[in-house]
Amino acid sequence: MRPDTMKKETIWCVLLGSAAMLTLCFAIVAMLGGNVRKISFSEALQASARLNALCGGSSEDISLTGTPFDVECVPQEPVYVERFRHVEGETASYVPVMMYHFFYDADVEDPTKGTNSHSIQSVHDQLQYLWENGYVTLTMDELYEWLEGRIELPRRCILLTSDDGQDNFFELIQPELHRYGFVATSFVITSYRKHIPEKLLLPNVELHCHTHNMHKGMVTSGGIPDNRGMMQGVSVEEGVKDLSQSVEILHGSQYFAYPYGTYGGHSKEILRQTGFRLAFTTQYGYVHRGDDPLQLSRVRVSGSMSVSSFRAAIGGI
Repeated sequence: MRPDTMKKETIWCVLLGSAAMLTLCFAIVAMLGGNVRKISFSEALQASARLNALCGGSSEDISLTGTPFDVECVPQEPVYVERFRHVEGETASYVPVMMYHFFYDADVEDPTKGTNSHSIQSVHDQLQYLWENGYVTLTMDELYEWLEGRIELPRRCILLTSDDGQDNFFELIQPELHRYGFVATSFVITSYRKHIPEKLLLPNVELHCHTHNMHKGMVTSGGIPDNRGMMQGVSVEEGVKDLSQSVEILHGSQYFAYPYGTYGGHSKEILRQTGFRLAFTTQYGYVHRGDDPLQLSRVRVSGSMSVSSFRAAIGGI
């Protein structure tokens, strides 16, 4: 075969191969997102060149932005629906929602921290127990969907929460969560932060609302301090303004923990008007279907709680 004929055949093979690859990619994009637009031949060539470079291991910073493959694929259903679509075995009749506060490393800090402080060593043992016994940790959306009766949960499930959004949670506990593939919620007092830095935007930590600037005791008309929390004493307008600011900082939270665990006055109406789905108190108990969604119980984890006590607290099986 003549060299010029071989060259032409090689060119045609490359073109046909590229066309086949483009067709396949469009088919995949169509299946995932259904958002494929018409493109020109020059656009197709540019996209093909970039894909070839990427597939060929190019070290250049090659972007597909502006090409036909720059398509946002939005899942048709949230991940949690798939995770618990077919729950085998015994299903949950209640969910223990655990409540933590402050964390420290007993190897380098004073271990005498009070009932609301937890050593990283004790939390590690608790998470190890959950992992060894096949527990799944839940997201807030999953708990909400279960309460609404739209999904079932496995018997061994649990929701982990921590109040106040202190740095020690992110520094000490998040790595432990990552170790076991667990997820937890941090209820953040947003006035302490003003904005959420990137270092706190972690895949296995949900950030939800603990008010913007209402984590304070209420003062009665007689000037007497009242530690039930000022949220109970504010007007609906004042409360909505505070929580709306917090929701904006948290990029749309719909889940809430009452400061000091107390509620009253206009608290629930404030939450309803701000669009919250669930709210948690510090009242001891498990969460059941049929509970008031804006008055849910939790299980306080004491700083001195052993693994055996933790097992009993969650109704361990």
